[in-house]
Amino acid sequence: PRTTIALNNDQIIMVPEPPAASAEEMASNNNDDKADAPPHDHHDAPTLAMTTDPARLRLSPKAHPELVMATEHTTVHTEPRPLPYDSQRYVITKRLFHTPPEVLAMAVTSGRLVHERILTTPWKTIVMSIEAGCLLSFGVLMSCQVGGRWGGNVGVGNFVFGGFGIPFGLTFITILQGSELMTANYMYTTCAVLACSAKERPRQIRGLLLNWSLCWWGNFFGCVLHFTLFAWQSGLIKTIKIEGDNGLPAKSYSDTRRTLEHADVLYYASQEEFRADYYDESDDGLCQRKKFLYANLCKVLDLAQKKTTANFATTILRGWGCNWMVCLAMWLQTTATEPISKLFMIWIPIVLFVSIGFDHFVVNQWLLPGGVLLGGYYLDHHITWGNAFWFNLLPATIGAVLGAWSIAFPFYFLNKSYYQNMQTKKQEYHPVSICPTTLLSSPVHAGGTPEMVPPLSGDHEC
Repeated sequence: PRTTIALNNDQIIMVPEPPAASAEEMASNNNDDKADAPPHDHHDAPTLAMTTDPARLRLSPKAHPELVMATEHTTVHTEPRPLPYDSQRYVITKRLFHTPPEVLAMAVTSGRLVHERILTTPWKTIVMSIEAGCLLSFGVLMSCQVGGRWGGNVGVGNFVFGGFGIPFGLTFITILQGSELMTANYMYTTCAVLACSAKERPRQIRGLLLNWSLCWWGNFFGCVLHFTLFAWQSGLIKTIKIEGDNGLPAKSYSDTRRTLEHADVLYYASQEEFRADYYDESDDGLCQRKKFLYANLCKVLDLAQKKTTANFATTILRGWGCNWMVCLAMWLQTTATEPISKLFMIWIPIVLFVSIGFDHFVVNQWLLPGGVLLGGYYLDHHITWGNAFWFNLLPATIGAVLGAWSIAFPFYFLNKSYYQNMQTKKQEYHPVSICPTTLLSSPVHAGGTPEMVPPLSGDHEC
């Protein structure tokens, strides 16, 4: 017979199994069970039973108080009926959520992992940051395809644009891939620097600075790559082209190599003709034509125009509010313990900041290059690469750092003492050691109690 008892922070205990019975005994027991067992109901469990009674566990609570189970957070609302084989029992405690000190510990661990990755294997950071840019871009593309074509109601259009697309991209990064998105890394790396000791702080700061620079450009490259392949060259969003360009500067060209198919380009004889068609609010105008078929193009150009002409300080404030909500989404999803709750916790803050109109600089890393490549210069000469960086990406990045600190600093100092106490308890924790020979020699299989032995020293063997 094999006996195993596992004790850890998740409080999972497996009580010894009975010895294997012969074929005759199993047949006899099965017949008795069928005759004596009450009708089966939906509360029955074939191998699981919840209990906090040490006598039923056949363990002594006085000798081993660490075995007393906490049942404040359990999904089992009632205890199933006793099973015929009472010696085989499992005790499982299900946590519904994590406490703030536990979330802080996870944020610190994530920040340290990010630092070690960039310091030891920087190529992994490059790959994971490019992956994060691409994953978020899929959500932005969906927002443009759905929310951008919603219609004339501004409020509902903003809600649809923010609620269906961008939250999905962030969910892909957070739950499925674990890639490195710069907006969340601002919070994680800051927590890691705050929680480290003075001896290791220089190394943590070096990792923070390297990650902030390399991950930013990785996200940017992923967003531009995604837009080029899946939105522009695929023809999902049409491109504006002025025939002959009428003396316009070369930087206004949207398809210099003429790689786009003819059906993916909207041709105009002059810049004035295009602007008149763009601002036409009738059903024959560009943005309303064919039941908003080209409204996704208008959405990208409209956002690119607004973001490249905004005031520097205004964009800082919008980036601040945006990343405050993004980091709150990361904090809330860490509080949850299962995927559906995580998805909902991400969705709420993301819909909030997109509907309001804040600036997420990684989202803008997809929208602004898109506005330039689709021919935004024909609409407004401010839609250029230089204006995209100076009037949006740079100030939105500064605001993103402030937004991450708005979460990291208050939550760290509010939970600092609890976090440190938790780390001290983990260092002092010693699980109960069980000698297999002692258990095998004990009368547990005859209905007795297993003998628990004290923790073994490092050089002692059972």
